[in-house]
Amino acid sequence: MGAEESRNGNYGLMGASAVMYNMKRQVQHARPWSLLHQCSLDQWKSGHAGAAGFRETTMTCNGMVNKECSATFCISRQGIINVNKSGPVFSFRRKSKFTKMAEHFEYNHIPAHLSSIQNFHVKSVLCYRGDIVVLHLVRNLMTQFGVIDLSINKFLGIFGKKSVEFVNEALRGEISPDCSMCLIKIPSLTTNNSFDFQLYSLQTRDLIAEIVPPYNHALFTFDPRFCASRLAVTSFVRGEDNSLSLVQLPAWEVIMTNSRVDDLRSSLSPHLKELQYSRDGHMIFAIMATSGCHCKEKKARRFQPIDISIYVLSGDSTQTLHCIQYHRYTCALHSCPVNYMPVLSMCGSRMAMVLNDLETSIDHVQVYKLPTAGDLQNRCRIRILQRCAPDKLSKLPLPSRLISYLQFKPEAL
Repeated sequence: MGAEESRNGNYGLMGASAVMYNMKRQVQHARPWSLLHQCSLDQWKSGHAGAAGFRETTMTCNGMVNKECSATFCISRQGIINVNKSGPVFSFRRKSKFTKMAEHFEYNHIPAHLSSIQNFHVKSVLCYRGDIVVLHLVRNLMTQFGVIDLSINKFLGIFGKKSVEFVNEALRGEISPDCSMCLIKIPSLTTNNSFDFQLYSLQTRDLIAEIVPPYNHALFTFDPRFCASRLAVTSFVRGEDNSLSLVQLPAWEVIMTNSRVDDLRSSLSPHLKELQYSRDGHMIFAIMATSGCHCKEKKARRFQPIDISIYVLSGDSTQTLHCIQYHRYTCALHSCPVNYMPVLSMCGSRMAMVLNDLETSIDHVQVYKLPTAGDLQNRCRIRILQRCAPDKLSKLPLPSRLISYLQFKPEAL
């Protein structure tokens, strides 16, 4: 299932109302993984995204990975601050978006005695979830991390002080679904050529648990159904470099493992680019991309596009469920991951990605139907979210716990 199906998609001058009607008509009868809709990237931005049930309209980014974009943060897609606003902190000299963003945090959120007297500087946004932002800070050639709560506009503190300064691309972080923990992958200072997984409490900024995974390229993501107690981790079991495991925290206990994620390769490195859960947690997406850099020929497109494969695995058993393959004119080494990463609809039952037909240079957006997993409660959530805007959920005459469930917050909250 991939680019070849685009010839049968809905591609034309459809308006947003027609897209919405067609989507409602198809989604009731279409089988899982069916192509529901296709449009150009311009049509997606001009109304098709909202009509198809998606909030995200930014599907491409010109930024370079680990410069203005990272695995978990895109300067073009993020909505936590307005980096284009004018103000006394921004000079008239031309600056990159990331420079403006770093100055914004240093001026507005980091206490003056840290930024000016102790010489703290923002090197990157390590990760964020909701209003909680974790910054990669540097002081005297040493890496540290800072926590900011944007809802109360408060700098909460510093944690994870290291004796060396790390480059941005050496770090990876993710905040737990309940925003109580932050898991960071960082180069080990005790074992050569290895990485540590370090779990920190964002309330106390203490190190809770750490482990050295057997493979440096291991990736992780939190299960959205649990507060901070379950992860999906690739290549976590020694001797199984093509595996996906469910791991219990803070004991790092392996619950179950799929030892064969990619049928075509013996190792997930260097093709595995990202790992993410579906919104309801019942599926895990492992995004693979072929290697090769064609950045210099990007505009002319005199090269073959990279091949993207999305392996879909069960969030409960790690069993491989499906694979979607498509082509994309981008660079998987230096380009922002936004250019080839799929996005999920607000109800969590649809997935969209940007792809290229080999016969034309037009960027297509395709929307696929995801299988509906879980119980009747989850099915009801999908139907409600398909008919109610997210900003109106809090106003529904429902118990607070049920509203939290509709917002995909962990069940324990």
